[in-house]
Amino acid sequence: MSASSRPPAETARKGVQLAFQALQEPGKAGAVAASMGVSDSTVSRLKTERMEEVVLFLAHLGLKVVPAEFKCVDPEAYAFLTKTHERVMHRAPQLIWEQDE
Repeated sequence: MSASSRPPAETARKGVQLAFQALQEPGKAGAVAASMGVSDSTVSRLKTERMEEVVLFLAHLGLKVVPAEFKCVDPEAYAFLTKTHERVMHRAPQLIWEQDE
């Protein structure tokens, strides 16, 4: 099942889990509050009262929460890269040689 065919509630649940995991890092909530220019209690309130609603809203827009270090790839580009990888790995034994010692 592709990400785009998942129900929004499932996509949102995964996004909420990622957000909660990120907020578990020591000092993270305070750093988020400081960078947003709000109080720690505001971040806590957002986390407990609004997180699920906001992430579900994004899911219904066709968006999802992913870690910032992830790279997004167009489905056609991904298919091309996957197919190319399969072809190369199929031929890999012919492409690899051992040096004589």
